[in-house]
Amino acid sequence: MVRRTFQLIPGVGPWKEKDLWARGIHTWEDFPDSGVVLGQKADGLARQRLAQAREALERRDLGALAGMIPPREHWRLYPEFARDAVYFDIETNGKQEQEPTVVALFDADGLRVFILGRNMDELPEAMAQRALWVTFNGSVFDVPVLRNYFGKRFPTPQAHIDLRFVCRRLGMGGGLKEIEDKLGMGRPPHMKGVNGWDAVLLWRAYLARGDVEALRFLVEYNLYDSFQLRSLMDTAYNRALDDLNLDELARLPVFERGEVLYDVSRLILELGPTQRDLNVLERVRAQDRDLRQD
Repeated sequence: MVRRTFQLIPGVGPWKEKDLWARGIHTWEDFPDSGVVLGQKADGLARQRLAQAREALERRDLGALAGMIPPREHWRLYPEFARDAVYFDIETNGKQEQEPTVVALFDADGLRVFILGRNMDELPEAMAQRALWVTFNGSVFDVPVLRNYFGKRFPTPQAHIDLRFVCRRLGMGGGLKEIEDKLGMGRPPHMKGVNGWDAVLLWRAYLARGDVEALRFLVEYNLYDSFQLRSLMDTAYNRALDDLNLDELARLPVFERGEVLYDVSRLILELGPTQRDLNVLERVRAQDRDLRQD
């Protein structure tokens, strides 16, 4: 799809791009080396930009390509750079100065979880390993929260696809879970109806009582928020091709979450209490003994 993108040429928007396709100029290679296509002045710049784009794609320079293509069209870069993508979501403490409590990443290496008070400090380095970030509302919420928390340590991706806005353009409005349900990608029964505020309450229960079961439930909820994004990204890309009537382009196989559910279970079961959690439990038990003695 990226090789069919002409909106990287200054002055070419969606309508001019479709006009080029209608005239048989389907890919960068189809743009004539001579003659008038867009206009005498525009054609020289167009050929220059297309040459730059070809070179960037050959180098697999995602940042250069993303800089040429309007952000609303960054979804077109996805198939070429899917191996470089990380799908992620965060939960926070719900306070005015929001702090990340749990962050789940899903990429070509699998699932990872970062938890405040355990390994959250390792998150910036993990994020920096991936050039393409995929989120749902992440440009509005997740990334600003993380950047505020980590400051200069937090990296900047070469490209960021926020599926909230991609889906909205395709007529799929609403929140992530609402869209998942409409697409038949709903969550298991025990996850139905769980929302962001529940995530805050689960974190508070873990902090207050060292409740590891609350933490495990929270982590499972957050993991679904991350790996479901890959299925949604695949689906959104295919629907965007449908929307442009590009029937000749291959559709992506939609990721099946069954491939990672074993890893979800393993990560959750590995979450045992820390020494801090045990200390919390000891304090709670001591308070209980004091109350009974009174």
